[in-house]
Amino acid sequence: MKKIVTLILWIIAFQLIGYGMGLLTQANIDTWYPTLQKSILTPPPIIFPIVWSCLYVMLAIAGWSLSENINRPNGRLIFGLYAVEMLMNWAWTPLFFHFHLIQLGFYWIILMTILTIIIIILAKKQFKLAYFLLIPYCLWLFFAGYLNWAIWMKN
Repeated sequence: MKKIVTLILWIIAFQLIGYGMGLLTQANIDTWYPTLQKSILTPPPIIFPIVWSCLYVMLAIAGWSLSENINRPNGRLIFGLYAVEMLMNWAWTPLFFHFHLIQLGFYWIILMTILTIIIIILAKKQFKLAYFLLIPYCLWLFFAGYLNWAIWMKN
């Protein structure tokens, strides 16, 4: 029962962080972001909160799973890399939307993607749940990197 409660707390925490990031940057998302030239592949605005809500559930479950197995071989290393990657994830939103650092945002996503790939590779054999849950996130990072790059190039 304790594990289920902990998992639910992880999911709630990630949803709240995502919601908080949205509140922090809402003014710029509503005013600055629509003025930017974007890729024709940019999804409609409604897609982003849906995708991120789903991704944050998967990321929370992955993080919970890693934390539950932290004492296994490489557990601390993988969890530490995961924690750094999540901090980078949460920092990207204000970098891009609040401070309008489009170029830095692109390089930031590249680093996040590389770090996520490393985590996926390290987790593959011992941490199957985290491994599988991080793959959709990694794919989204590739797409988000492309979208960020397109905005940088067009603006």
